[in-house]
Amino acid sequence: MEIVRTETGPVQWAAYDLLWNKSDEAVKQKLVKYSPLRSQVGADYSKLRDLLEAHQWKKADLETRRMMLWVAGADKRDSLLTQQDIEEFPCTDLRTINKLWVQHSAGRFGFSAIARIYQEMGQNYALLADKVGWREGDKWLGYEDLIFEYRAPIGHLPISWVVPNSSVSYWVARFAGAGWGLLLTRAKSCNL
Repeated sequence: MEIVRTETGPVQWAAYDLLWNKSDEAVKQKLVKYSPLRSQVGADYSKLRDLLEAHQWKKADLETRRMMLWVAGADKRDSLLTQQDIEEFPCTDLRTINKLWVQHSAGRFGFSAIARIYQEMGQNYALLADKVGWREGDKWLGYEDLIFEYRAPIGHLPISWVVPNSSVSYWVARFAGAGWGLLLTRAKSCNL
């Protein structure tokens, strides 16, 4: 545990991974605060970590969007991620974002939780949306109608990276399915 606390870079990462993979839940809880925030492009995920640690789910969701746009260079466009952005999104960064969400929600949230449900739903985006609470019946929920609490359905967050603003219309929500399909394909290729 001392190496995880005092070292940085690859030595810390290797020690952390070794301890994480061989530890019980009590040790993992102690390790969470030392989780290496790896980035292929120099992104600083400390704000996201701090928001998730404080269970400020909505702020963390918006920070996830901001960071994903920054990592992809799309922040300058102030838009959604393009197909190319998603297909080329660095695996290291996708893993870091996912790991932070998974660790701080006890596995309830994160791209890997969403991907697991997407597979269970036969890769059907509408069924996924129903299961994780983004849609009720045939009605797509607006961003402000989502649940930003721990009690939200498993896989409910993060979501804002694919939603352009708080006034989500039906067609935007429907086309978001293409973004999710791309991201979940990328998540699979990144071994999330």
